[in-house]
Amino acid sequence: MKSCLFLSAALAAVYTLLLFCPDFSPAILAFPLSAVFTFFFFLALFRFRKNTSRKNLALLRKLTEYAPFVYFALFVLRRTGEGRTPFALDAVSALLWLGITGLSIAVLFQLGEKRVSRYWPALEKPEKERKTIGRQILEWIDALVQAACLVLLINLLFFQLYAIPSESMVPEFMVGDRVIVVKTPSGPRFPLSEAGIPRMRGYGRGDIVVFRNPHYNDGKRSEVRSFVSQLVYMLSFTSVNINRDGFGNIKADPLVKRITGVPGEKLMLVDGVLYARTKEQSEFRPVAEDERWAAWNLNALPASQRELVRVFPLSDEAYNLLLSVESLRANLDLAGAAQDARQMAEQFAAYKPAADTDASRANLEQIVPASRMEFSDLFLSNEEITRRLLTMNGGAAWFSAFLTDWTGNPDRGNLFDRRSANLNILAKLTFGRLVLRNAQLILENATAAEFRDDPQRRSLLADAEVYRFYISAHDQRNFGEFPAGENEFLPENCFFMMGDNRFNSLDMRHSYDVRLRPIDAGDRFSILYRSNLEPRWVHADEILGSAVFRFWPPARIGIPE
Repeated sequence: MKSCLFLSAALAAVYTLLLFCPDFSPAILAFPLSAVFTFFFFLALFRFRKNTSRKNLALLRKLTEYAPFVYFALFVLRRTGEGRTPFALDAVSALLWLGITGLSIAVLFQLGEKRVSRYWPALEKPEKERKTIGRQILEWIDALVQAACLVLLINLLFFQLYAIPSESMVPEFMVGDRVIVVKTPSGPRFPLSEAGIPRMRGYGRGDIVVFRNPHYNDGKRSEVRSFVSQLVYMLSFTSVNINRDGFGNIKADPLVKRITGVPGEKLMLVDGVLYARTKEQSEFRPVAEDERWAAWNLNALPASQRELVRVFPLSDEAYNLLLSVESLRANLDLAGAAQDARQMAEQFAAYKPAADTDASRANLEQIVPASRMEFSDLFLSNEEITRRLLTMNGGAAWFSAFLTDWTGNPDRGNLFDRRSANLNILAKLTFGRLVLRNAQLILENATAAEFRDDPQRRSLLADAEVYRFYISAHDQRNFGEFPAGENEFLPENCFFMMGDNRFNSLDMRHSYDVRLRPIDAGDRFSILYRSNLEPRWVHADEILGSAVFRFWPPARIGIPE
């Protein structure tokens, strides 16, 4: 026992030396704080040896109880400085901490009331004493702080209980479900370091994992804040969460998603069907397993599950409308569409009062600037654009290029590119017909009421609304080849994740930023739409654990599929 006590103190002294940091940052405080704590630990140890009393025993016990927590916190504090500490230093420090922790547990076990008399028979038996209210409060605070610190360590290194905060994994997980996530096999690391438990497992398609949200990959300061927020969260009994973004919103971190892409694959999502291929395959093939997990129409869930869902992204009617647009673009007659486009261009040229004399590319780009080519803006401005085309030099040429430029692109790429191009064509043909009808009414000097109430215009605007609706859902149902590039595939130990509730999951398909991009990247005059598509993978090092069991509510207890 005495040897364990002195060995623990010796390890603490060496550990303290390794905490020395020359940085002028909070990290510099780790060494002096550790030195002070270690000094008091040595002092308590020598006082107990010199005077084996209950009072000195209580002090030694308390310092031994707090040693693992204090040294762990100082490990983190030492690494808050600029730059990363060398891996060798992290590894040695982690091993020393494990040694201190192991010896502390052994010492506390032997210092228990039932065993301490074996080593120090002279210790008198504790007398019952009446505790003051103040002392009782301090003992409660002490117990709660130790419990919070212990839970934090368990959460970091062994397992954690998660409350599902969103509906991104419906129907597998509902909001409020409690899930056990096992972390040890995933190789958890000490905060702000590369040292930790070696990863003992691999991952496959279909595994439900918890991982760091890569969208918040904003450096060490974020890591420090994440660790501190976990500590505060535990000390406040889960009532205070300071892990917030720059706008004050609680960060969606970590995330719970399903692995849908594995190393060595290239992925593509088209009309809700996930495709994959490897280097050995020349063509993409549907991923059959994904059909079991992807929940596109929540209205089709069993009644027992529907009653637990809070948000239904689409009604049955809206979902069927979405499918109808996908059917239209999948079966588009390209030859017929090209003929219609050319005929409309010729018809508009005939309507134009004055023939174009300048059809240069530079002039065309000024007629309808790219900033006006966003889908909603384009259709809302249909009357204004029609008048510009009728009156500006080059208006007919722009209209012709807008409608027919795609016909000069015989290489339509992969399935995603082809379906995107077809959607662009459908929207363009609708806009072209709308412009033609506008031109007819303008040339006929129709009144504002006649223009507004014209049945043909109203029908075309209704068609445009259908396409606008589909485009708003496009990035949930589709993404192009990922990783992009002929010889690019998911690297070793890298995975792609999506939520099962595909219409209500901001996952690895998406960025948090929205930008304008062409519906058809191969069309110089493509209609634009607002997109947050930016697929990315997650390295296995960022996976914190695997969801292995749903333990609450009782009616939903079970192993996730």
